[in-house]
Amino acid sequence: MKTLRVQNIISLTTCFFLILAVTICKGNKFGSILSDKENATENPIGTSDILRHTDEGVQIISTRQITKDINGYGGNVPLEIYMQDNRITKVVALENSETPSYFAKVRSSDLLQQWNNLSPEEAINKEVDGISGATESSVAIIQSIHRAMEYAKKHPADKPATAFSFDWILFLGLLAGIALCTLIIVYFSRKPKGQMTQYVLNTFSLALVIVVTALSIQPRPNQPNKMEEPIMKQDDKLSVLEAIHARTSIRSYQPQEVEDEKIEQLLRAAMAAPTATNKQPWAFIVIRDKEILNELSSTLPYTKMAKDAPLAIVVCGDLNKAISGAGMEYWVQDASAATENLLLAAQGLGLGAVWSGVYPMEERIKEVQKILQLPKDIIPLNVIPIGYPAENPLPKDKWKPENIHFNRWTKDK
Repeated sequence: MKTLRVQNIISLTTCFFLILAVTICKGNKFGSILSDKENATENPIGTSDILRHTDEGVQIISTRQITKDINGYGGNVPLEIYMQDNRITKVVALENSETPSYFAKVRSSDLLQQWNNLSPEEAINKEVDGISGATESSVAIIQSIHRAMEYAKKHPADKPATAFSFDWILFLGLLAGIALCTLIIVYFSRKPKGQMTQYVLNTFSLALVIVVTALSIQPRPNQPNKMEEPIMKQDDKLSVLEAIHARTSIRSYQPQEVEDEKIEQLLRAAMAAPTATNKQPWAFIVIRDKEILNELSSTLPYTKMAKDAPLAIVVCGDLNKAISGAGMEYWVQDASAATENLLLAAQGLGLGAVWSGVYPMEERIKEVQKILQLPKDIIPLNVIPIGYPAENPLPKDKWKPENIHFNRWTKDK
């Protein structure tokens, strides 16, 4: 009985050491406690607030904590700077308090790409000009880049807190411990030699599998804080509010063709518009043919720019899909909502566009129907020339509080 008790104690002790090994190797419990203490001593803010890592080995520096004293026009302009192999791969502007219409000029410029493929030292030494019309915002970005690169120079060897490294000393030590425990079990056992040999092999093999598995599993590095995810994707698409405030009519275009993918995105955005009773009484004519664009330009009085545009989309109402009876004219509202969605999508994709009205002018409606060979029940609402902008006009500030009434109409405004 005493021998059996000793065997049980030894087995439990062996299991404890195996669990301890797994825990330490995976960076949990004991390992994370030690790591947290070290981080608390060396980094009061915590490197995870400033420097993070992805599975692909990309370092992400967030400037929010280290540039609190650097402000643009409306406050701090936080950035995320992506680096790989000690070189900047991209700079992303996070949500900020800058005036959207002016900060949109930063988004649409190449300012955020100025530091791509530069080392921290090269980024600090590079001279970059501010953006006209968004000077304070762009200067804040430049200063934040310099501050972040100074941080990167001081922390060149920072690694993820949970980064994996194979420790051969630990591995061999654990093997020796397992072997010792196995020999002790053999010494105190009274089983036949054949059974004991098999018992030893089973115990040692199981322990070896557990240890190798523990040392082979790579824990996931620190992941980016979801609260810090950039509101802009890599291709710098504008957020909804920025697109709304930055949108303006563009009547001059570059000769560059608009990609098929972007045309589909425009049409998808248009068809996502609200529509009465979900009738979706709209149709879209995509025009790339230069002869047709020239004909529309020469026929419609306010569509002269179409001859220089690489693309135009005609938004139409389809009376066959419209509400019957008194509600038929709701197609105008539905198609107008689709048009606004399309214009905002164009702004967000870096394109320029202008709404050129057709409906309700009967003469214009008939001319467009004739040029595009539209059936009588397909009514063109407008023609929208689209292309990459060759001009950069500032959006108009149309905010007028006197146009707002609360609860009832107020005469004294």
